[in-house]
Amino acid sequence: MTKHARLSALVAAAIAGVFAFWGGWARRWMSDDGLIVLRTVRNLLAGNGPVFNAGERVEANTSTLWQYLITAFGWLTGARLEDVAMWLALIFTVAAAAVATYATGRFWGKVGPVIPLGIVIYLALPPARDFATSGLEWGLSLLWIAVWWAALVAWASPLRRRAPQAGYFLAFWCGLSWLVRPELALYGGVTGILLLAYSPRKAAGILAAALPVPAAYQLFRMGYYGLLTPHTAVAKSASDSEWVRGFEYFWDFVGYYWLWLPVMAAAALVGWMLRGTGGRRLAIVLVVAGCSLVHVLYVLRVGGDFMHGRMWLLPLFALLLPAMAVPYTRIGAAIATAVVVWACVTVVRAHPIDWEAYQTGEKELGIVDEREFWTLAVGRELTDPPRYAEDFLGSKLMQNWQEAVSDGAEADAAQLNLAYVSADPEIYRWFYRDREERETDLSDLPMTAYLINLGMTSMNAPLSVRVLDTVGLATPIAARMPRDPDGRVGHDKQLDPAWQAADTDTYLDGLPQFISTLRAKQARAALRSPEISELLATSREPMSWDRFWANVRYSLTDGRTLQLSPDPGVYIDAETRRAIRRGEDPGLEGPRIAWPVEAGSGK
Repeated sequence: MTKHARLSALVAAAIAGVFAFWGGWARRWMSDDGLIVLRTVRNLLAGNGPVFNAGERVEANTSTLWQYLITAFGWLTGARLEDVAMWLALIFTVAAAAVATYATGRFWGKVGPVIPLGIVIYLALPPARDFATSGLEWGLSLLWIAVWWAALVAWASPLRRRAPQAGYFLAFWCGLSWLVRPELALYGGVTGILLLAYSPRKAAGILAAALPVPAAYQLFRMGYYGLLTPHTAVAKSASDSEWVRGFEYFWDFVGYYWLWLPVMAAAALVGWMLRGTGGRRLAIVLVVAGCSLVHVLYVLRVGGDFMHGRMWLLPLFALLLPAMAVPYTRIGAAIATAVVVWACVTVVRAHPIDWEAYQTGEKELGIVDEREFWTLAVGRELTDPPRYAEDFLGSKLMQNWQEAVSDGAEADAAQLNLAYVSADPEIYRWFYRDREERETDLSDLPMTAYLINLGMTSMNAPLSVRVLDTVGLATPIAARMPRDPDGRVGHDKQLDPAWQAADTDTYLDGLPQFISTLRAKQARAALRSPEISELLATSREPMSWDRFWANVRYSLTDGRTLQLSPDPGVYIDAETRRAIRRGEDPGLEGPRIAWPVEAGSGK
C-alpha cells in the first residue's frame, strides 16, 4: 500500500467516522426494545443475575455481548444506563464506519488513492442513522462486521506483509459472532471453513482460537436457561417461513429509496476493479458477498420485521464492504458523484409515514419508522424523541402506571392490569387485583404486570415487580403459543388473559366478566401438567447442579420443540374439569411451579 493510498484511506475513514457521528447524534433516541435490554442490565448490577425478572431465568435479549458491555460500562462509570447504551452504540457505529472504510482502502491499496462510496450509501439511509443509537445492539453488530472485514483483508495480504497471527485472530473474532447476534454465526462459520480450507495443517490452532469462548457460553446458556438459543428466537418462532411478508418488508426498504440503483452501481464498479484478481483477495470478496446474500434470504424467509429497515442494515453493510471506499478513477469519481446526489435526496426525503391514519385507526400498525412512532406515541415533538425511561410515561398506556405500582405494592397485590376506560378522550388506567386467600406456592410470585410494550413498563418499575409481555419475549408460556398468521411480524403471539391471570396468585373468582373464570382455572391447572410444569421449572427452580444438567438435557429435547395449545383444557383430565365446574381451583395444588424470590433492588 503506497503512502498516498494509505493517506487517502485514512482521510476516507475520518470522513466516514465524522458523518456516522453526525448522523447518529442528530437522530439519537431510546427505543422501547432498548429499555428491555436495560432491565436485564439492572438485574445484573443488582446481583439478580442475567435475567429479566428476578427468580426467572429468561434470556430476553438477542445479543449476549451487548448486555454485558452495557453492564460493565454502567458499573465502571456509574452513569445512567440510557446514556451508557446511547454512547456505546454511537461509538461502535462510528468505529465500524471508520474501520470498514479504512480496511477497504487497504484492500485497494495497490490500485491507488481511494474515495468514500459504500459508506455514503449506508449512512444516507434514515434507519442506519436511527439505529446508530436506540439502545439496541446494531452498533456492536456493525463493529463486529467491520473488524471481521479488516481481519479478512489482513489475512488476504501477500505473505511478506501478512501478520503471522492474522488467521488466529480472525478465527477468534469469528467465534464471537454468535454472541453478538445469532445470525452473524453465518459469517463466522463460513469464514472458519475458509480458514481451514487454506490452512488444514493449522486446524487445531484455528479451532482452539475460535471455539472456547462461544462453546463455554453455549453450555452456560443450555444449563442456565434451558435453551439452545436466546429466548427471543423462541418467542418469534425464528425457524418458521414467512416469504410473502419478507418481500413486503424488502420492498418497503429498497423500493422507496431506490436503493438498488446505488448498490448495483457499486457492485458493478467492484466487479470491474476485481477483473483478473484471484487467490485470497477474490476469496474474501466472494465470502462477503455470499454471506450477505444468504443473510438477505434469511430475513426474507422469517418475514422481516415490524421496524422499517432494521433487519436489512447488517446484510447491507456487509454487502457494501468491498465498496466502502473505491479507487479514484474517472468511473469511480462519476459513480461517487451520482451516489452523493442520491444520498442528499434520500436524507432530505426521509421515510414518509401517514401517522394520522394510524392515530385515527384507519390503518393498522404494520412496518413503521420506530423512532417517529415512539416519539409521537409518548406525546413528544418529532425533534424531541424519547431518550430516557421516564420519557415513556407520556404514553397513553402509562397514564397512572407509577401510582398503580405504588398502590399495588402497598396492597401486596397479585397482578396489575390495564383497562380501556374511555374512547373520547382515549384513556387507559392500571388497576390491581387481590391475591388468593389461601397460601400456596403461587404466593411466592411477585406482583405481576403484563403489557406488550415490555421496556417502558419494566424500566419504570422496581426490580421487585414482575413485568411480563403478552408476546413471549420474557414469558415462556406466551413464547410457546402458536403464531397468529394474521398478526404483526414480531408481535404475532398473544397470551390469553386467562393464562395471564392463572400464572399469578390472582384471586380467580374475582376476575372481571371479560375473562372466563372457568378458563383461568383450567389454565392454572394446566400449569401443573408435566409439559408445562417442567417448562416453568427450567427457569424458576433454584439453580443447582441437578437443575443445570436437567436444563442441558431439556435444551436438546423439549426446549427445541415444545409448542403449547392456547386451549388449557387439553392439559387436564375429566376429573379436574369437573372439579373446576363445581367452583374449585385444583390448580392451587400439584407439582411446584413457583419458588420464593429475593430480588436485589439495584438502581
